[in-house]
Amino acid sequence: MKTFNFPIRSSKTIKAALGRELADIPSDFPALFKPADKICLVTGTDAPPSLRARALALFPEGGVPHSYFWLPPSEKAKTLEQAGKLCSFLFEKGFSRSSLIIACGGGAVTDLAGFAASIYMRGINWISVPTTFLAQIDAGLGGKTAVNLGGAKNIAGTFHQPALAVCDTAFLDSLPHAELRSGGGELVKYAMIGPGTLRRAIEGHLSKTLAGDKSALTACVSACAAYKLKLVAKDERDENGSREALNFGHTAGHAFEAMSGGRLPHGEAVARGLRFALIASREAGLLGREAFSGLDSLLGALRLPPAASVRRDFRRFLSLVSRDKKARGAGNRFLLIKAPGRLHAAENLKPALLKKAFEGALK
Repeated sequence: MKTFNFPIRSSKTIKAALGRELADIPSDFPALFKPADKICLVTGTDAPPSLRARALALFPEGGVPHSYFWLPPSEKAKTLEQAGKLCSFLFEKGFSRSSLIIACGGGAVTDLAGFAASIYMRGINWISVPTTFLAQIDAGLGGKTAVNLGGAKNIAGTFHQPALAVCDTAFLDSLPHAELRSGGGELVKYAMIGPGTLRRAIEGHLSKTLAGDKSALTACVSACAAYKLKLVAKDERDENGSREALNFGHTAGHAFEAMSGGRLPHGEAVARGLRFALIASREAGLLGREAFSGLDSLLGALRLPPAASVRRDFRRFLSLVSRDKKARGAGNRFLLIKAPGRLHAAENLKPALLKKAFEGALK
């Protein structure tokens, strides 16, 4: 097991445990668990028995009372109504400000449980235990918690760092190829935005990772999680621009996800958003054709299926990107790319350029 401690400006420390087949986390972090009077494990109703067994290996029941709360599958969990239900459950069970929530699941579970932890009694400790590839390298890390509103992603939310993030790649053993490919969208993002060492590590492990190789998955999770947490430590509340790089591909990706009615998996939506950003960067004269081909080949390795569920409604797309929380009052705002690791924020891009990128991203 690798453990990481990243000091942040709020005088707190981001803690993470990364590895494979971890066990008995409370014994490794007694300062977090000993004060807890109650513990609630939150996961999805669609969680397989293997996930529950691994969660119990990580957090064996001891003298502290455990409760269990089940969320609806996937994005259906990310509503204000579900957050209210979880808070009411905690109140009925007598949870206090000394209690602890453990969120074990994909990004929707960690988002919702972290959000509830941030508002229950004005904030209690929580632990993020992402169990999908996408969540372990991105969605389950960083302290951004949120629910969806009006079909738009993550509109109501808070910054509430987990007291600990636990990424155990044994959770990934039973994932189907489609789940790995979805996580691959975020993985390719890191190859595009990160330093050369991270990009080369991802490129060297990409094919094996997508095939489910355990060693390659663990290497990628460790590298990407450590890189994200370093950025978060520099810019916890997304204020100085360091963390903005993590949004590369997400403005268009979130719009594609919304336009599919939630049927396009998040990672595949991000991958389409990355292609949108590459095309827009090329058409804006920021990215040369050779560099474009090299970066686009990473997306080609994912072998994305047709985005048949996304409506080809360009006006709807423009409306969604204009309301994106990252637009900052502009008509539209996108992160573009000049070269690997060199991003450029652009505002109010012309509709003709956006339409070309829109059509190219959904081919």
